[in-house]
Amino acid sequence: MCGIHFVLATTYKEAHKEETYVEFDEGIHSYLLIKEKDSTLSFGLLLNLDIYGETILYRDEISELMGICDCLINKYTKGHKDQEVRRFAKELKSICLEALQRKKYIFALGD
Repeated sequence: MCGIHFVLATTYKEAHKEETYVEFDEGIHSYLLIKEKDSTLSFGLLLNLDIYGETILYRDEISELMGICDCLINKYTKGHKDQEVRRFAKELKSICLEALQRKKYIFALGD
């Protein structure tokens, strides 16, 4: 299944060797795009990532991503798909916290 892998690293080389990641699979991505298309909440940083490219998220963007995770955790509380969104958001928030603590970046690597 296609998607984006969020990896904790300091260089592209390190990111491509890293085996630990948080997966933003295409099913959750598509679900959020549909649910949030008319929303006033801004999940743009997360939803507009290139699913085929590579993006480095720096400190300010990591902080913004943590805010997005908090919103997702609080907003998606019902149904099976919502629980998948919450699980993904909690995992992503965890890696964001670790990145800030360890002074690393998050690489968003598309398939």
